Amino acid sequence: MSPAELGLCLSSLACSSVSQLFMKGAALPGGRLQRLLRLGTAGGLQLLSIGLVVLALQTLPLSQLVPFAAGAYLLVPLGSRRLFGEQLHPRFWVGALLIVSGILCTQA
Repeated sequence: MSPAELGLCLSSLACSSVSQLFMKGAALPGGRLQRLLRLGTAGGLQLLSIGLVVLALQTLPLSQLVPFAAGAYLLVPLGSRRLFGEQLHPRFWVGALLIVSGILCTQA
């Protein structure tokens, strides 16, 4: 995987994860305009993420891209804990370890 391909994969992961956090923010109480702006930002980031995936898939097999998508299963809960004070059950950490192990196994 070239540095450019890696950059596309990581950028897509970041956009997708941040988008989901903006969606959570849009669901929280607040002014209507503020909620709409958060939702619009979430949608824009999701579209950007899709565009980056399409670019990455021009040169990468899907099997190399999927492990990056699994990173969202870690980043989103960690972000929600940090930004929204959500609690993570100990089972999350077991699942996170399994996800990371699976990602490492696919990259070997």
